[in-house]
Amino acid sequence: MTSMSLRLLVAILLIGSIARAAGPEQKTDLAPRVITGEMSCPVCGMYPDRFPQWQTQIIFTDHTGSAFDGGKCMFSFLLNPGQYAPGRNNSQVTAVWVRDFGSGKWIDGKAARYVVGSRVMGPMGKELLPFAEQAAAEAFQKANGGIIKTYAEINLATIKSLANGGMHMGGH
Repeated sequence: MTSMSLRLLVAILLIGSIARAAGPEQKTDLAPRVITGEMSCPVCGMYPDRFPQWQTQIIFTDHTGSAFDGGKCMFSFLLNPGQYAPGRNNSQVTAVWVRDFGSGKWIDGKAARYVVGSRVMGPMGKELLPFAEQAAAEAFQKANGGIIKTYAEINLATIKSLANGGMHMGGH
């Protein structure tokens, strides 16, 4: 390898390293966080760590996050963030995480399918139950009722339809 080729290779590697360092955040920055006992839901004040199968969370552009005790609270926040966290808005949301109701694994909340208003009650009554797969949501809906919605289809009317659910410390 000639001296010129070696310098060119070093320059390319250096530029690549700089671009990588200045590029988008690492995926781990957007990964779901551990929800601890001192974290409270900004919507209802409950403690999400007490309800692991119902946990949801949002990660913001400043790498902070908010944890919720269910999808109903999370969507209430997303539909009006300034009401629950003054100064926050949806442009600051970089990741939405929910637990798949079947597996309990963290999944992308924007890609999930939600069964809304089934017979299964969450920590705060009627809930939105997230599933990674459409088929799993359909099977659950067939057994437990409700309707299936995508992330984009959930609006304030959806949340209001769950308001008559009453408090119930339930599971599945």
